[in-house]
Order: sequence, then C-alpha cells, then structure tokens
Amino acid sequence: MFANAVDIGLWITVYAAEISLPQSVSGQTWRARRAADRFLDAVNYHTIKHAFQTAKKRGWIRMTRRNALPEITIEGKRRLLSTIPIYDERRIWDGRIHLITYDIPESKRNDRWRLREYLIKIGCGKLQDSVWLTPYNPIDTIRSFIEERNLTGSIIISDIGKDGSIGEESMHTMIARVYKLDTINEQYTKWLKTVSGISEVDQLALIQYLAILKVDPQIPFSLLPSWWKGDESYRKVKSLLQKVVNITSTER
Repeated sequence: MFANAVDIGLWITVYAAEISLPQSVSGQTWRARRAADRFLDAVNYHTIKHAFQTAKKRGWIRMTRRNALPEITIEGKRRLLSTIPIYDERRIWDGRIHLITYDIPESKRNDRWRLREYLIKIGCGKLQDSVWLTPYNPIDTIRSFIEERNLTGSIIISDIGKDGSIGEESMHTMIARVYKLDTINEQYTKWLKTVSGISEVDQLALIQYLAILKVDPQIPFSLLPSWWKGDESYRKVKSLLQKVVNITSTER
C-alpha cells in the first residue's frame, strides 16, 4: 500500500500505539509478537529501520522516555492520513454519470499527463483515449485544475443524465469494465480467504485490505455488481477491529 518506506514506519508507530496498547502486559506481548512475525515476514527489517530514521529526521516521529516505542507527531499524522484510504459508507450519488473529454495540444503534453494523473486521483475511469467518466460530479474539483494550468476551452465535462449509457452497453456493465471491478473483486475474494481463519486483525492483514481499498474506486452502491466482495471485506475488517477493541477494554 505504501509508496515510500517511511510511511511503513509511520504506520507501525500508530498501530503499536492505538491498537496494541493499552492491554495487559501478557496480552500485549503475545499479540505484538504474533503480529510482528507475520508483518516482518513481508517487510525487510533494514527497510523498517531506515524508515524510522528518515521519519525521525523529518520530524514525523519522536522518541519518548516512558517506553521504547516512538510517538508520531502532528505532521506525521498528516502525512499518514494522506496515504491511508477511507471506506465511504455513504457514497451519496445523484444518479448521473459525467464524461470528461479533453483536447490538450502537444505543446502542453506535461499538463496532459498531469490531468490524467489528477483524473485518476479523483476517482475517474478511462473510457478511451481522452475520454474519462465518473459517477461523482467533478466540475468543482476540475475547475481549479483548469484555472491553475490555464486550460480553459481544452476540457469539457458532460452529463449523460440518469440511467444513461453509451452505445448498447448498459450502465452497470460499462462501469464494471471501465473501473476493472472484476480484477479488484478478485483481490477482495483472495483477501477474505486469507483472513477466514483469523479471529483478530493484525498489521499485515489490515495493510493488505487497505492496499485493495486504495485502488477501489468506491463506486455508488447501486452501480456495483451483485458479485462484488468489497462490502463484505469491509464488514470483516470492522468485525475484526471490534474484537480487538473489546479485548483491549476487558484487559485494562
């Protein structure tokens, strides 16, 4: 999930502080060791060590005297929050699909690439070259990009209305194809199998889930196919985390 090793260090800091603690000494030691074993099997020790050193130099963590664990700073939390995806339980939708088309000249090809990266960032799916779509109204967010890059007249946002479609393809089929929901669904299905025998979530299982959520476009619920496993995966994470909270409360 993390593009930079330093974000792994920040994640470990928060996980140790907010999930592993507080609880009984025996429970804390046993659970921390079990979680660390699975997590460290997937991440090189030296990578984590270097990440902590880098985070400390940048002021994202600080060492505390009360225990051996580092403590994340306000700036470190901001950095981490910008990385960790959030599951949207509401997904308010007006029932419309929006198309974004653009014609940016070769002389501004850098702006064209930045626009594509920005469209991906705000959750748009590529329908074809220079044509993207999204179920969420992108006008306000794209307007600022247009003004910053002086691209007025180069980008057009169209509304194909409620229950709209392009050609003979249904809206649900088009959304599933454009956003590659089948591929993401396979990842959710595989993750559910890996945690089927786990009674409590740990660092590795949670990071694996968040890695999938990060590429999940979080399409409005009414547009998701019947075979979609994203919601089931989220409910599984919630139930596992709730067990950790309940156990922690009883051990205080």
